[in-house]
Amino acid sequence: MSTVPPPLQTQAAPRATHTPDGAPKFISPLAKSILVVCIVSAISWAGCAVLALVLHQWEWLQELTASSDLSWVPPSLRWFGRHAVAFNLAMTAICVAGAVSCWGLLRRLNWALQLFIVLLVLTAVLNFFAVWVVDDIFRQLALHLPAAVDDVDQGELRSELLIQRILYTGIALATALSFAVLHGWLLVRLGKPDVKAWFGR
Repeated sequence: MSTVPPPLQTQAAPRATHTPDGAPKFISPLAKSILVVCIVSAISWAGCAVLALVLHQWEWLQELTASSDLSWVPPSLRWFGRHAVAFNLAMTAICVAGAVSCWGLLRRLNWALQLFIVLLVLTAVLNFFAVWVVDDIFRQLALHLPAAVDDVDQGELRSELLIQRILYTGIALATALSFAVLHGWLLVRLGKPDVKAWFGR
């Protein structure tokens, strides 16, 4: 009695990590998606810069802010108010630089890779700066708002502000940490020999 040998199992083909021309597969979709985000963000920040410039020209707004007690406004927001145009223009420039770096990545330009790495680090730092701004806003509100209400409501208001501070600062911190991990992974991946070899051709 003869036995039929079991059929040979076909081995799965190894997953391709490079395109036919030798480029790492993740670079093109990464660069294209971030390019779109940077273009949209640059347009948005530029629009905010124009709006801030228009608001700075309005005399009634200048008189209103000059005659009002703004001690309850967090210092970070007061700084943004005084430098709104410059801040929005700076963010526009960062987005434009990001778009240029993505354009260069798609064309295998080594300087674009270096610029992209610098922007990864810069945006990660800015994300943590945003966490401080959120926390500073709630800290300042907790110092000034309770004094504007009745003594009976002060304790309840402080508790609510503390909960809101923990919640929103926690969300901002978690978001910054998540992006920092993503940026760190990208930095490691962009430092791999295959990426360096691709941009070094």
